[in-house]
Amino acid sequence: MQKTLTIVHTSDVHLDSRDTDKATDGFRSRAERAFAGVVDATREVDADLFLIAGDLFDNNRVDDSNIDFVYDQFARLDCPVVMLPGNHDVHDESSVWNRFDFDLAGDHVHGLMAHDGDCVTLDEIGARVWGKAMAEHAPENYPLTGAPERHDRHWNIGMAHGQVCERRVGQGSSPITRAEIRASGFDYLALGHIHVWAEHSEGDTVAYYPGSPVAHFAGANGGYVAVVNLCPDDGINVQSRKVSSWERAMERSNGGFPF
Repeated sequence: MQKTLTIVHTSDVHLDSRDTDKATDGFRSRAERAFAGVVDATREVDADLFLIAGDLFDNNRVDDSNIDFVYDQFARLDCPVVMLPGNHDVHDESSVWNRFDFDLAGDHVHGLMAHDGDCVTLDEIGARVWGKAMAEHAPENYPLTGAPERHDRHWNIGMAHGQVCERRVGQGSSPITRAEIRASGFDYLALGHIHVWAEHSEGDTVAYYPGSPVAHFAGANGGYVAVVNLCPDDGINVQSRKVSSWERAMERSNGGFPF
């Protein structure tokens, strides 16, 4: 029987310590500060699972201090973490993920790094998480093709980084069609790529973009994470949780007040 689960879902953090918009309070950038806020939220809601749906890193050239920052943040968590590369941290020959040491990150940290799809089964919480690592952000990259069959004794969770659209043709790179979402068989689909909050549920699949947790990257509509509650009796409920503020970020850039 499925268990009740709480998930925190984020994407598009775009960590890069070279960011010229400096934060304070010991953080080198707004992205660092926001990601620490995401980890705080994950702890505060006592999440069973933490999902990062692509673009944790802003590019594949970030220096190793950014990876070390992520290790430090993951050390604060005791729930499973599942991550998917995005189009900024694409999983190619020069990928930042080739430098990321999952052993150092901890046994609770998992990466979906296979280009034809990868699945992590978490029996302790009754969940299966599937996603495809992106080798290239191109029109021929289809993030939802090859999704596995449902396992009805688990929560079936998908991760996909790309653009939701009606049809693939003429819709840019990494298209995710509404028909694919409807047919995926996932209970929850954790989307990434779009920097503002948006729902794209289709059929029995609940699907959301949480937007970037860094409000500065998305204006007044950014700065959120998704808190997802999956309950066998009451279904799936998704709420937004604010972790950073655009208005205060603007004050900071003008020498004003902290977040």
